Amino acid sequence: MEVNERIHYLRKYILKKTQSEFADKIKISRSNLGNIENGNVNITERVLNDISREFSVNTEWLNKGIEPILSDSKEDTVNRIVKIYDSLSEPNRKYLEGYIYRLFEEQQAQIQQ
Repeated sequence: MEVNERIHYLRKYILKKTQSEFADKIKISRSNLGNIENGNVNITERVLNDISREFSVNTEWLNKGIEPILSDSKEDTVNRIVKIYDSLSEPNRKYLEGYIYRLFEEQQAQIQQ
């Protein structure tokens, strides 16, 4: 699989995003992304770096196909959670915060037993 095919696979099957959604996140046009996925234009380092950063993708997988696809470092996980949190409505943010506090309290209670 070539880098353009990996980008298409990542977008469509892993992230389940439209071309427009994916392109918006990495600040390129939908048509440019389509040309990248079809192999009509070469992908720049900037675009590869933006894909890796925005979607927590392992750069080794993007460039060479070496798995894992998604980076699983603690920092990447925190960044993904923050991005999701930022996309939530204010009521859903409050709900999530409450859930996290309850989960933490339950964990503390289990530790104390």
